Amino acid sequence: MNQPTSLPKRPAITPIRLSLLSALVLSTSALAQPAGLPEFEVERIEFNPSGAGSLVLGTGQVLPGDSFRLALIGHYENRPLTPSIPDASAENGRREVPLINHRTTAHLVGAYGLGGNVEVGLQVPVILSNERGLLENTPFGTPEGGVKLGTPIATFNLGILTQSEAIPVDLAAGVSLGLPLGSDQALARESGPRAIPRITVGRESDGFRTGFELGAALRPRVTIGTGESSEAYNTLRLGTSVATVGEGLRYEGNLLLNIPFGTESLSAEALVGVRGPRSSGIEVFALGGMGFGGTLGTPDFRVMLGAAYGGMPARCVAGGKHTPAQCPDLDDDNDGVKNSDDACPTEGGKVDTKGCPLKDEDKDGVEDVADKCPQTPGAASAQGCPDQDGDGIQDSEDKCPAAAGNAAGQGCPDKDGDGIDDASDRCPAEAGPAERQGCPIKDADNDGVLDEQDSCPNEAGLPELKGCPAKDADNDTLADHLDNCPNEAGPVDNQGCPAKQKQLVAIRQDRIEIKEAVYFDSNASTIQARSNGLLDQMAKLLNEHPEIVSVLIEGHTDDRGAADYNRTLSKQRADTVRDYLVKKGVAAERLETQGYGPDRPVQPNTTAAGRTANRRVDFLTRYANTNPPAQP
Repeated sequence: MNQPTSLPKRPAITPIRLSLLSALVLSTSALAQPAGLPEFEVERIEFNPSGAGSLVLGTGQVLPGDSFRLALIGHYENRPLTPSIPDASAENGRREVPLINHRTTAHLVGAYGLGGNVEVGLQVPVILSNERGLLENTPFGTPEGGVKLGTPIATFNLGILTQSEAIPVDLAAGVSLGLPLGSDQALARESGPRAIPRITVGRESDGFRTGFELGAALRPRVTIGTGESSEAYNTLRLGTSVATVGEGLRYEGNLLLNIPFGTESLSAEALVGVRGPRSSGIEVFALGGMGFGGTLGTPDFRVMLGAAYGGMPARCVAGGKHTPAQCPDLDDDNDGVKNSDDACPTEGGKVDTKGCPLKDEDKDGVEDVADKCPQTPGAASAQGCPDQDGDGIQDSEDKCPAAAGNAAGQGCPDKDGDGIDDASDRCPAEAGPAERQGCPIKDADNDGVLDEQDSCPNEAGLPELKGCPAKDADNDTLADHLDNCPNEAGPVDNQGCPAKQKQLVAIRQDRIEIKEAVYFDSNASTIQARSNGLLDQMAKLLNEHPEIVSVLIEGHTDDRGAADYNRTLSKQRADTVRDYLVKKGVAAERLETQGYGPDRPVQPNTTAAGRTANRRVDFLTRYANTNPPAQP
């Protein structure tokens, strides 16, 4: 052929030059001199000759010795070669030229396993039609149509690793070589050697086979048209695939990526396919997908239909379409005896009877001699009795026959394993003690108040404030829950009240301290008027501090007189104080009383001062989340 192998790269075209060139081309087409076509193989796709895992990518497997695969594939490509040229009339000054608009090819693909983990293959493409686009006023010649030979490809693959229990993947290395036998006038032959060395790796797991291919597509440098996507040269070839495995319909997805070594654009193709079940060794398949990027040879989309005979041995899958003899290593009847050793491979039996069944009247797989319910089909885990939830506890003894449980829960489920069945467990997803109805002890802010009782579960606080932190509304440095006047600033030594309001009561952690005695008439429970001010402050304090849940009013006496009389008198005096506070607005349910008489002295009764101290009224407090005051 007399045409040049590539078009020379032109210097940058200025707008003036571009306009002159376009005018010349459009006005004097007779003067245009077509530059012809370079020697260039448009086709970038290759097939996986063994068809193992993916139809177009290797997945680390090679055909075993003396096995083969033959495939015939019909292949359509849309706009696989669309270079661009300058065009002043185009919006961006460039025009795409569909040098090949449609191409249809038949591929004959064969592979043979030589043994020793060696596989050879051959792919022979025959171009059936090569439809060009609109080439008038372009520097390109016209590709020939009709039946033409494409570039035959010879493949050589060597298996390096085979997946097993000790080896996680299949690994192979290989190379494909393009033979310079195709038609140059049909853009189906390179001007020099073409080769793709590659490494492929794959793994089969959970019904899927994944593969990865790393290679380098080595070819002569060719320039067609001008611009960023005008060059075809060496590229790094990456591919990944995912395919289902088994005996029925199989599906696959492939992603191919070409990363240029030169000025060629990045390109990619995404292909998905389906493969039919094998019948008499023949499978049919379809594959198609989109191309991305402006690389020469990348079509907008391609579609392939084909049929193949032979290939990798069929993978035996339990429940698949095969006879026991075809898959001797399976156990089709799930009786623990492989098909090759099972005298009754389609009937569940016993190991000691070569896989044949013993007497089982209800046909539930449990021999009558071991079946507690021989007339009713059941589960082996429940000794042949019905067990609809499959928990190993027969329905007649299962408190929850429709929900799987355990023996400890009499067949009821216990999701969190805390010994409390889910129906009775307030927190079925979290383990907790029985005394908390299965809920765990939680204190998110670590303040000693459980979250369900904590009004501020995410802020550390005080038990007496339901787990909330202390506040000081009047900024007098005394926390509100200890402040007799929480909304008026005052000195700490006057319990947070203004100095002119002398305080006779003070809030302590477990009591309300009184700074004067409560005075009663002698041998009576009548409160003397001089104690009214103290008790009025007590009532005001309790009404302003609702966080004090309850107060135990204790009456005490000295040891003079009969002890029982003193106990009765001290109780009456405590009751009188409670009644006074109730009249001042304190809720009665917050107040409890107790008379101890001489039983709890705070000082010896041997002196007048000691006896005076023992004649007293105490106010013990209880907050939420704290224990109540001690009882006798």
